[in-house]
Amino acid sequence: MNKKDIEITIRDTKEGVDLFIGKKLIGSVVETDSNFEAHSAQKFLANFKNYADAEEEVIRNYNLSI
Repeated sequence: MNKKDIEITIRDTKEGVDLFIGKKLIGSVVETDSNFEAHSAQKFLANFKNYADAEEEVIRNYNLSI
């Protein structure tokens, strides 16, 4: 994969948001009571107090896995 700017699409779901690169689902952020859960396409990653940290973790996990 080239080191170019990659566009990430964020789509709302009933539980939170899904993050896509092209048509590929890279992960999701699910809002629970007072936390945000970061999930890769395959597994749970971590809980966070704010959305931005959870989103960043999903993206970081995807970048490390490719």
